[in-house]
Amino acid sequence: MDRPTTLSPQEVADALGMSRRTIYRWINDRDLDTTQPSGKAKSRHRIFERQLAEKIGEEDAAEVFNAYANDEA
Repeated sequence: MDRPTTLSPQEVADALGMSRRTIYRWINDRDLDTTQPSGKAKSRHRIFERQLAEKIGEEDAAEVFNAYANDEA
């Protein structure tokens, strides 16, 4: 599987062993920036690795995205 460009809040939560609610709390508190693709419902958030790295660090963010590339998440 190719390394994803973005992940959903649920995918990030699963990879980090956290609840989706925690990830949305980070988003709502503006502790985690997201991207919302145009033409999509406002509630659809996508997270780039660099955005996640600002919250949890570069190495941990890379591990999250690599897990999906290796289909381990």
